[in-house]
Amino acid sequence: MNIVIVNLLALILFVIGLYGVMTSKVGIKMLFSIEIMINSAILSLIAVAGVSMQPIVLALFAIAIAVVESAVGISLLVALKRIYGEVNITLLGELRG
Repeated sequence: MNIVIVNLLALILFVIGLYGVMTSKVGIKMLFSIEIMINSAILSLIAVAGVSMQPIVLALFAIAIAVVESAVGISLLVALKRIYGEVNITLLGELRG
């Protein structure tokens, strides 16, 4: 597949994820949008890989970071649900102190 087409698809996915993060106040929607953005970056790295193995190694690190980000995000959402009874991103500021 042509590298330009794959990078264009990655750009479209990144814009969709960015729109989801900027417009949503619901935590799980924001996590899904961030995952879409990370997956678009991984797709772009794999498309660039071609001959070299370095972008593939970077993609594996990005996958590991995405897993950690999901675990931390879901644990924050569970903490919000337990303390306040609802999952609203605006309550994260109150969770600190």
